[in-house]
Amino acid sequence: MSKLQIATDFIRRGKLVVFPTDTSYGLGADVTDVRAVTRIFQLKQRPLHKPIHIVVSSLQMAENYAYVSESALNLANHFLPGPLTLILRKKDTVSDLLSGGKETIGIRMPDNLIALALVERAGVPITATSANVSGRPDTYSVKDALDQLGNKVDLYLDIGILPKRLPSTILDLTLDPPEVCREGPIPTNKIFEALR
Repeated sequence: MSKLQIATDFIRRGKLVVFPTDTSYGLGADVTDVRAVTRIFQLKQRPLHKPIHIVVSSLQMAENYAYVSESALNLANHFLPGPLTLILRKKDTVSDLLSGGKETIGIRMPDNLIALALVERAGVPITATSANVSGRPDTYSVKDALDQLGNKVDLYLDIGILPKRLPSTILDLTLDPPEVCREGPIPTNKIFEALR
């Protein structure tokens, strides 16, 4: 059994998996498993009011969890897969725990074949939070993630040291006009050019 198959099995069983993305290493769990998501918050020491974004493998999957607007479709055609998080109105399939009690959810589709394959094989989105303790640096190697999270993670998918990149650009499409909440690898001007 390949490591990817093992990781898929772990996700389906409510376990936590560190996996590579197009920015840094992420900490993944089945977003529909409240117990697993609770473990993510505890392990990261993340405040419960801070939502956790989700990784999807396709826009069709995203539509099961969020209301995908025409603007979101347009941006997806331009930038996804890639380092862009779209904040959309969430559907009832998203727990209030995951959304931090908000009516929105962040959707990620990283430009990383392992991350996308993990989600596709699991058949559910996984958490898109970085593999670190809240407030500490993002991790670009499994060693760095291990130093912060230790053996409380059930599986580490190690593909070596990732290039140091900025976290994803976050765009809130529930606001009018849309608002960039965090500038990342995709510049603000490029986003607004695509929205014209």
